[in-house]
Amino acid sequence: MKKTVVATLIALTLLTGCGPKELTSEQKQEVANLKNELSRTETEISAANETGKQFAGGLIKNLVTARLEVLETNKALLEQRINAIEAGAKIDIAVSSVKPDPELANSIKAEMDTLNSRIDEAKADANQYSGGLIQALKLSTVATQEQSMAMLQQKYLIAKYGLAEIKVDTPPMSNAKVDKEPAQQNSTPQQSPKLPPAEGPFGLEAGLSKQNIEDMTGAELKLLENSVNLYTTSKLPKQNADFEVFGLQISPKVGLCQIRAVGKSINTDSYGIALKSKFEELSNALTSIYGKADKRDYLLSGSLWKEPQDWVMGLNKKERILSAEWKGEKGSSLKNNLSMVSLDVRATGTDTGYLYLQYNFTNDSTCKEEVEGAKKSSL
Repeated sequence: MKKTVVATLIALTLLTGCGPKELTSEQKQEVANLKNELSRTETEISAANETGKQFAGGLIKNLVTARLEVLETNKALLEQRINAIEAGAKIDIAVSSVKPDPELANSIKAEMDTLNSRIDEAKADANQYSGGLIQALKLSTVATQEQSMAMLQQKYLIAKYGLAEIKVDTPPMSNAKVDKEPAQQNSTPQQSPKLPPAEGPFGLEAGLSKQNIEDMTGAELKLLENSVNLYTTSKLPKQNADFEVFGLQISPKVGLCQIRAVGKSINTDSYGIALKSKFEELSNALTSIYGKADKRDYLLSGSLWKEPQDWVMGLNKKERILSAEWKGEKGSSLKNNLSMVSLDVRATGTDTGYLYLQYNFTNDSTCKEEVEGAKKSSL
């Protein structure tokens, strides 16, 4: 009996020595803090999952997915640190030791508080809309800010608790793939659209940013050389078979303010019959949308190209005008926040030409001021 008691006491002593040690008061407090952080992270993961279920794909879905990846990493780091302190558990995520930096943590926390306020404001702004492009843009802003918050939270945990940031090694690109696909490297990236078209011309509307339009088309806008805020593209949210190249005036302050559409080349005779026919077709379509147009069809005084068979030549010499212009009533704008729509016929030779269509939005004056300011600053 005595031997049994002694053996039991020895076994208990050995088991106690092999198990977790009694935590110090500092360790207990740290574990409590870590568990609070873990609880908040799990709540955010749950909320992000619910948000993700509302979207089948697109920009917002991608942002939510990226945010979830960061939050899951934060959760794993917190769990590993808690386990390591409480029970000496093996750390599955290999990280190097980082010394806590309370000063940096406080700075990041202040930044997080500011961002939280912005997120609340963005959510309130988005809740004013029931759907459509505007709400999609507002919600994408919220999703972007929430993703930024997840990244800040990770930096905060690293600074406050000494958790190390996980670094993902990117495998080198295969040389064989580079050799086989040289053309793809030089091509403009094409992606699936992330935002729906707007209600305005070509699926656009006033105030859209360059990024908004790229998200709507999946194509990169290219800045036109020697221009001010004028971008070119061959793809817009809503395509029109009569036009092939577009110029977009996009102000960094007020967004999209002007659309310039260049029509496809039209073969015609010297009388310009095909050009006139296409002009009338498009002019009638625009009139049905924006009302009666102010049309101009004349030859400049003194021009030599006054015979009917000289019609295209006069156009090519810029001595003949055929255009239509739509403007809102005095003190009001056209549909879709447009201040003016204009359609012109232009020639590229004696038997070819194209149509040029331009939309000016009500914020166009700001764009013009920026262009003029840039010109003056270069003098």
